[in-house]
Amino acid sequence: MRPPHASVLAIVAALISAAGAGACSQSGLPSLPSAPPPGTQSSITPTQLETGAVAAPATPAPEVVTIAAGTPTDIYARVASGALRCWFGAGGPLKATHIFNAEAAPPTEGGVAEIVVHERDLTSRDQRGTRALRVAFVGRGGSVEVGISPLKIGPPMSELMVRDVETWAQGGSGCNARALEAPAQVPAPQASTAKSKATQNTRR
Repeated sequence: MRPPHASVLAIVAALISAAGAGACSQSGLPSLPSAPPPGTQSSITPTQLETGAVAAPATPAPEVVTIAAGTPTDIYARVASGALRCWFGAGGPLKATHIFNAEAAPPTEGGVAEIVVHERDLTSRDQRGTRALRVAFVGRGGSVEVGISPLKIGPPMSELMVRDVETWAQGGSGCNARALEAPAQVPAPQASTAKSKATQNTRR
């Protein structure tokens, strides 16, 4: 029987590969590696995804901590999968200016994991620039402490991203960060215009 963490990481890797395979073949962007076998170092290399602009805060926001039931490996897999689909997927809010990077220790070594979102630096070989957001996963006796630190992403985007991580860590889905992408548009007053024309014709 395969350990539970292996199947979880395999599912996340499959989602990541499926999301990036088509784009990589068309644009030359690298795809993420598949999940490593149990007992080996798990590392998701930086993606070369194009991401959207995010305002930087004047001072870093304080770390937000949420507690989730499970293992660091499981919670890390949930959040990494959600981030790649939501923040860095097609039309994602970070698709033009940021790089996703994540690493996880094997479960036999505690499964401590970390996700770091870097600003894209075209002068750097791997394009990883300043750290913009960090999510750390640490086991605390049957539960996982998830620490979310917005470093160079300001509100309201940072607040939506924190909410996303909290939701994914608890097993939920969704993408709050995309709420800023499509501001509501005021519909054209077609009915009023038609009524006005009808009134003018009557007066004539």
